[in-house]
Amino acid sequence: MAFTHIWNQLYLYRQKITLAGLLALALLGSHTASAQQKIRVMNKPEYDYRPVHYGFYLSVPLTRYNVQHSQAYADQLADGNDDAVNAKSDLGFYTGLVLNVRLAEYLDARFVPGVGFYGRTLVFSNVETTSLETEPSMKETVSNTMIELPLLLKYKSKRRSNFRPYLVAGIKASLDLGKGNNGKTQEEIALQVDDYDLALEYGIGLDIFYPYFKFAPELRFSHGLVNVHKPVSGSTYSGYIQKLTNHNVSLIFFFE
Repeated sequence: MAFTHIWNQLYLYRQKITLAGLLALALLGSHTASAQQKIRVMNKPEYDYRPVHYGFYLSVPLTRYNVQHSQAYADQLADGNDDAVNAKSDLGFYTGLVLNVRLAEYLDARFVPGVGFYGRTLVFSNVETTSLETEPSMKETVSNTMIELPLLLKYKSKRRSNFRPYLVAGIKASLDLGKGNNGKTQEEIALQVDDYDLALEYGIGLDIFYPYFKFAPELRFSHGLVNVHKPVSGSTYSGYIQKLTNHNVSLIFFFE
C-alpha cells in the first residue's frame, strides 16, 4: 500500500521531478565543461617559440670532496695504523642568471653564470700534528666563493598542458675568488686547493608554466674533472691525499 502511494506521488509530480533532474544535469555538465576548459587553458602558449629568454635561479647544493688516497695512506694502513682521511658533506648556496637560446623545437642552449658559496670539509682521525701530538679527530674546512660558468644543453619533452619535463647536461668552469683557507698562515694550513675547477654536470627538471612566468625545479649533479689538491710541504694531512675532486648534488629553482 505504501509503495502504491509513493508511486502515485511520483506520477503526480513527474514533470517537476523531470525538470529538476534535467536542470541538475545541465548544471553538472556546465561545471564539467568549465573545469575542462580551465585544464585546457595553456599559460604563455608562445613561450617556446621565443629565440631568447632570460631569468634567474636560486640553489641549495649538498657538496663534498671525493678523496683519492695516496700511497703513503695505504702504507700506514698496511703497518697497522688507523689514521683516516674522510670527506664530510656540507650545504652551500649559489645564485645566478639565465640566458636561454632556442636551437630547435626540443633543444635549447643555456648559459647560467652565478656565484656560489661553499664550505667543503675533510675529517682527519689519529693523524700526527706538526707538534708530534696525535689528535683523535680534526676537521679542515676549505671555504670557497666561486664564480661559476655552466654551459648546458637542455633537451625538452613535448609540452603537456602547463607541464614539461626535461633533461640537461654540460660543463661548468669555476674560479675561486675567496681565500680558501680563511687567512691561515702557511704553518697552520693542513689542506690547500686550486683556484680553478672544471666539472661535468647533468640533471632532470620540470618546467611549470604560470600566467606571468615559468617556474622550474631542477635536480642537478656535478662531478669535478680536475684534481684540485695542492700538496702542502710538511703536512701529514696533505701527504695522505693523492687527488681531490668537487662533487655537488643541487636542488635549483629557476624563474624565467
